Formats: sequence, structure tokens, C-alpha cells
Amino acid sequence: MATVEHEAPVLVVGAGPAGLIAALQLASNGTRCMLVERNFDTTKWPKMDITNCRSMEILKRLGIDQGLRDVGVPQDYSFNVNFSTGLSDNGKIMGKWELPSPNSWRARIREQNDGSMPREPYQRCSQAIFEAWLKPKLQISSSIETYFGWKFESLIEKESYVESIVVDAEGIRHIIRSLYVIGCDGAGSKVRTAIGSKLEGGPVPAAMHLIHFKSRDLTRLHQQGQFWHIFFASGSVIISQDEKDTWTVHNPVPLGTDVSKIDPCTAIYTALGGELTPFEIKVDEVLVTSLWRPNIYLANNYTSSGGRVFISGDAAHQNIPTGGYGMNTAVGDSFDIGWKIAAVVRGHGGPHLLDSYEAERRPVAARNIERSGVHQMVHHTYRQWCLAVPKMASLDSDDGAALRAKISEHVAAHNGENTDHGIELGYRYNNSPSVISEDPKAEPTWNYKHYVPSTWPGARAPHLFLSDGQTSIFDLFGTGNEYTLVDFTPEAAYFQAFSTVASVQGVPLKSVHLPKERAARKVWERDAVLVRPDDHVAWRCPESASADTIDVAEILSIVAGKKPSATFNSERAQQNLPGSENAFTGTVGMEAHEKVQDLAAFQH
Repeated sequence: MATVEHEAPVLVVGAGPAGLIAALQLASNGTRCMLVERNFDTTKWPKMDITNCRSMEILKRLGIDQGLRDVGVPQDYSFNVNFSTGLSDNGKIMGKWELPSPNSWRARIREQNDGSMPREPYQRCSQAIFEAWLKPKLQISSSIETYFGWKFESLIEKESYVESIVVDAEGIRHIIRSLYVIGCDGAGSKVRTAIGSKLEGGPVPAAMHLIHFKSRDLTRLHQQGQFWHIFFASGSVIISQDEKDTWTVHNPVPLGTDVSKIDPCTAIYTALGGELTPFEIKVDEVLVTSLWRPNIYLANNYTSSGGRVFISGDAAHQNIPTGGYGMNTAVGDSFDIGWKIAAVVRGHGGPHLLDSYEAERRPVAARNIERSGVHQMVHHTYRQWCLAVPKMASLDSDDGAALRAKISEHVAAHNGENTDHGIELGYRYNNSPSVISEDPKAEPTWNYKHYVPSTWPGARAPHLFLSDGQTSIFDLFGTGNEYTLVDFTPEAAYFQAFSTVASVQGVPLKSVHLPKERAARKVWERDAVLVRPDDHVAWRCPESASADTIDVAEILSIVAGKKPSATFNSERAQQNLPGSENAFTGTVGMEAHEKVQDLAAFQH
């Protein structure tokens, strides 16, 4: 077998959203990488269909947010979710989640300019479209070598580099030596296996038959109004992928079902009929079908023992789709590890910056996947009510009306699936070696549902428009690997203190001087706030301190990863996480990932 040798600062394994974002982030920060993907083409599977507000802020950082909006669902369409007994005769709406369009969100963001809103609205876009759109942008980058049809086999971590073995479609063996490896190779990650990381969690007690198809039969499909999702009393779901002609149906089926023997059109009709008779539509084309089983898993380690190999996305965590946290968490992972590796490769980042990746991102994933299980149980609850009295919810009787009212009240009270903005925007990197923390007794209360703006160290800095009504404070942040010092003092005292030391230490720093922005100063809470390249607060000045009393050299050494924060505790980073002792909400209990029946049993 022929062997070819390569060298690159970073090897990215896998070209799903996690791998694409990791490679783009590295390139945006002036760091070359190789990207290898075992498949020749991007995914045909719809998978995620919402890019949340925080992910859109990240994509804006990378300069690709508008491009995603251009290929995604037009921004005047709502995100409305219906709960229905079925589209057939006598089918009834049981409840609704009325979720505004991105354009409606955008108007609200301008009106509610108090720091509590995101910089960007969310966006609907199928993962199949997302990947197909982003792949060619990476292929023309001079900083990214892309190789599709190359399969990662193994790696050996050395003291100063990693040696990876990759085999291409012609059987040629490639030895790739890199300083770092980012494994974005999905649920069955070989990179995760290579570093000895184990998955903790379990499957959901269900399997789903997915049918992804084309249909322009909008009159029939919109029988009960326009929708993003319809959740049926039967447990089936239909998702509108583009508001035009592309849809995905998920039907619950018994474990072990051979879905290749099920006619996909019949399955579509059954899904749309809900608990009633099948509802026929004109199906133009069946794109793909599969059998899949929802499961929740979290890797016990995100980083290799030698600190040169990292995992991101599905390789590190797997979510139930409810809430849309899977790909969005992956975007956050890859953006995070990308800027940190780039900082270390370029010389201004220290080793503790890389140590912060697992300490910061693993708790975020644990909370997100736990919340996805909580959302799943909302659907499980009303479905059980409907199964207990079949077709009752479709009746015009008092009993039918009472059951629909009960379901409507239930889903209205538990509507966090796409409105829990505390989960999406409010996560804080409290126990990090590269964040200078404060007295935990003074920390603002964190709430999974509502985002509370704060510059508490480790939190995402609050967004708001400045007094000109047009400029977002986010627009003033540094680009790439630059830290940003926002100074509200009249004399820019803090920037004067920081600029010289930053230059000596080689830490890229941008000053934003806002002495007249009183509204922003009130929301940001302090006279000076140091923001990292990922929009998270690294440090803020004490309330009673002045610029000449702080140890700037110490602060910059910590936030750049050259020495760890004195309060960092690596053991505490793994404690008190959801699922750390028992199974996550929604699962059947702890079960080894590789032993789960019907896991990713795809049928084309």
C-alpha cells in the first residue's frame, strides 16, 4: 500500500457542521488546517433545522450569517408549531406555540434595547442545505486543505505532535503530522475512541422512521394553517424544511422494525392522519428514509491526556432533537476550540487556554442535552394522555374539548423547546482556567428559561445598540483572536493601563472607548470589561478599584492562558452536572452507546 506524508498545524476530522465551523474558525484566525471527511458529499439527511440566536451571533463573527439567511427559509415566515389530532376529517388543533419570524424578532431586538436580547434572530435552515452551502466556501480557502473521501483510521499522540493515519478512497495511506487534532467525526467518532473517551448516557425508549420528501401539495398540507412543525397525537411529527416543497416526517415505530419494508408514501399518509385515518397528499419525490433512535450521551473527556486532541459536536455529545441543541452546541464547541488553538499556534495563547475548552464546553453540553430530554417529556406526556383514550381528542364532545384544553394548557405552560433563551444565551464559563472569577456568592441567578444580561466573568457580554440607534456594541469588538477592552471612563484610564502590557505580552487587544454611553454602562455594570474573542467576559474591573490599582500583567497572563486562574478547580468542572450519576431525563437508563439497538440503522 502506498503511503503519503503530510504536515499541517491542525487536522480537523469530519466535515459536518462541527468540522466545517472548526476549519473556518482556524482559517479566520490565520491558522492553516487540513480537513478530512470520509464521505465524498455533504449529508442528505435534514437533521437540524434551526440555527439559534447564539449560533447566528457566532456565524456573524465568521462573516457567514447573511449567507446562511440567503439559503435558509425566508425571514418573514414564522416558527409556529401546531399540536394536532390529525389532518384528516374531524382533525383538531390541540394547542399552538406561536413563535415569531426572524424579521419580527429583528424589530423586537431594536425596540427592547436593554441588553436582554440577542444580536441576531434565529434562522431556519436544513442541515443538508447548510453543509452543501458551506463546503465550497471552505474549498476555495487558501488556509484549508480539504479532502473528501478520506477516512480517519487512528492516531498516536506524541509529546510535541500527533500522528494520524487516514486512508483515501483508492486505498492510499496518508500519515498526517499535526500539532493538534479536532475530532468532529460524529456519534461513532474514531477520534473519541482513540483518546479513550467514553460516552455516558442512554437511549430514549423509542425508534423513529424518518421520511424526507418533496411535495407541493400546500393546500392539503396547510389544512390547519402554515406551520414549522406539527406534533400529532399519535407521536408522529412533520417538519416544514423550506416553506415550499421539502418536508420531513418522523413516525414512531417498534424497536427492530425493518423500515425498508414500509412504503414511504403510506408512512407519510399515516403520519399526517395522526390518530385518525391516513391523510393522502401528492408526494413528488421521496429523498431519503431511515430508522433512527433518539439518545442522549456525553463524553467523559473532551481532551486527550496529552492535550493535543479534542472532540467537538456529536463526537462529544448527542442530543434528542427537541430544542435544537445538537448542532447549535456543536457550533459553540468548534468556534471555541478553533480560536483557542489558533491563539496557541500563533504564539500569544498559553497552554491553559486549551485546558479551558473541556472545563467550559462540557458543562454547557450537559445542561443542553438534559434540557432536550425535559422537552421530549413534554411531548411524551400529552401523547400518553391521547393513547389512554384513543381518538378522544378528535371528538366534538365535552370530553374531547376538555382533553384538548388540557393539552393546550400543558404545552403552553411547557413551551421552552425554542424559547429557553437562558440555555441558549445565558451559559457562563464559571470554572475556567482562563476566566478571572468573582465571589460566587454575588453571582446573579441563572435561569434556563430567561436570559439575564450580565458581565459576570465567563458570561456572554450583553448586546445592545448604542445611542446612535444603529451601532451594536458587538460591532465594535475585535476581530479574529483580538481581545476587546470596553472602557467607559472619561479618560480611558483602563486602556492606558492595558495597552502597554498587552503589547509586551503579545496579546492582541482592541480598545473600545465609550465614555458617553450611559445606557450601555448601566447594562455592562462596570467601568471596564475585558471581552474574549468569543464574546465572553474574561475579566471586569472591581466596583471599588481604579485603573492604577489592578495587576494588568496578571490579568492578561490568565486570560491568554499563560497561567491558570487561582480559583480554577479541574475536579469541580466535572461535578454537579446533569446525568453525572444517573441517567439523563428521557432515557431508559445508562446503556453503552455501541450496544443500543437500532442506533443509526440507515436505509437509503
